[in-house]
Amino acid sequence: MPTLHIDQLFGGTGDGFLPDDLFDRFGPTLEALRVALLAEASEDGHAFFHIPPHGKTVVEVRAAARNLRRIADELVVVGIGGSALGAKVLASLPEGGRLHFMEGLDPATVEARLAEIPWERAALNFVSKSGNTVETLVNAGFCIEALRRANPRDWRDRIVITCSEGDGRLQRWGEEHAMAPLLIPEPVGGRYSVLSAVGLLPAAFAGTDPTAVVAGAKAGADKCLLLSGRENPALSLAISLFSFFQAGKGEVALWGYGETCWRLARWIQQLWGESLGRCVGEGEAAHRVGATPLACRGSEDQHSLLQLFMDGPRRRWVLFLTADGRGPALSPFVRELAGLPDRTRHLGEIQGAFSAGTRRALAEQGVPAASYDLGSPNAAALGEAFYVFEAATLYAAKLFEIDPFGQPGVEAGKRYAREILERGPSAS
Repeated sequence: MPTLHIDQLFGGTGDGFLPDDLFDRFGPTLEALRVALLAEASEDGHAFFHIPPHGKTVVEVRAAARNLRRIADELVVVGIGGSALGAKVLASLPEGGRLHFMEGLDPATVEARLAEIPWERAALNFVSKSGNTVETLVNAGFCIEALRRANPRDWRDRIVITCSEGDGRLQRWGEEHAMAPLLIPEPVGGRYSVLSAVGLLPAAFAGTDPTAVVAGAKAGADKCLLLSGRENPALSLAISLFSFFQAGKGEVALWGYGETCWRLARWIQQLWGESLGRCVGEGEAAHRVGATPLACRGSEDQHSLLQLFMDGPRRRWVLFLTADGRGPALSPFVRELAGLPDRTRHLGEIQGAFSAGTRRALAEQGVPAASYDLGSPNAAALGEAFYVFEAATLYAAKLFEIDPFGQPGVEAGKRYAREILERGPSAS
């Protein structure tokens, strides 16, 4: 069962929760929002963070995955940002090896990446809420060409489009080829869409039960919408983000130990970065808000960032993301070569020691740290984590007094990129 242990951030009582005085300050505001969100939740799925209703989405996803698996062994997911990051978290589960991801644009590596895919055994999933994301469309074009060369007779049957209703380029192309899309619910923004077909189709193709993901999300919804006060993990996370930002600690390091937790950190980084970074007001009255999330990776980043966090500027706090896992057994030779005691039996024990050691070192230097532990890193635990962090985003936005939907800064960059491409290099 996922567990948030957060009281050490503020010198709490050791019971894992935030001190009462913080809820005395911020609790009433968030409690009013919690009650309002609970009232808005309906059988059709929550308007802000979607949970598929009555299994309808799960049924559609399973049918699509089953059809693809009849003719393909590998699925290439073409998307970027919220269209890929959540699916990549689920792909870190043991069965996720059947998935490939085409995200950004890198002229130096795209040909090699395309060459690695066994196209005669592959299928494609294009993911774009608007249907107009340039990176996705370009990569989709390369992938369609490769798929058609390898499967000239049935290439259309090997493609599923996940998008919203609309008149985007991707939607129009799908209509021209009689491809019925899997729809992203209209109120659900891309970075909140992991619990829709965006995340569930790749997971189902790989062999992960989408019902388990949804069940975990519903458990998270119970905690985030039904629990009041300090036992609600989303409220605690929101108060932590806001309190530290006010205190001058505007960075939060999301330190994931293990592949699943690292990918979860990357997903949270986008969720909090795009949702909470805002300029409030205009002119001289304008001020900028939003904690800066930084995804860190296991013991690798102990060798790159820990020194900075220990002795550098004190403008951050750390949220560790961990999970259970024994891993392979250590042979006597491995233990002897590494100088490990005989009682160290599995690789997971070493990773756990590094995580605990980093936390202790930070604590000795007065760097605030907390932890979110997935427990067993399975589909249900990830579904719950997705909901908890999405809810925390909405609660934090209430404290920052901002709208956590939309992405005006991102859209500006996209618009300028289009202008440069249409006018030529001089437009830059």
